[in-house]
Amino acid sequence: MSKRLIRVQPDELLSNQHILKKQPLNVVLSNGNTIFGRLMAIDAVRLVLKDTRDHQHQIALSDLYEVVYDDDRGVVPPSRHASL
Repeated sequence: MSKRLIRVQPDELLSNQHILKKQPLNVVLSNGNTIFGRLMAIDAVRLVLKDTRDHQHQIALSDLYEVVYDDDRGVVPPSRHASL
C-alpha cells in the first residue's frame, strides 16, 4: 500500500504529539535544514528530537517550519485548501 506524506504545522504539534511520538519524523526548519529522527518530548517552546546517531536536538518551535512523516494507514487527511 502506498504511503502519504503528512505535514504538521508548528501550532498543531501539541495536539498531535501522541501520533508523532510513534513515527520517524523529518523536522524542517525555517532556514531549510531538515533533521530526521524520533520525537522524544515537546512543550510550548521547543521539541526534542533524537536522530539516528542517538544525538538529541532541542529545536525551538519558533525555528520550525513543519514536521513531515509517512503515514501508511491509507487514510487521506483533510485538505488545507477549501477548493479541494
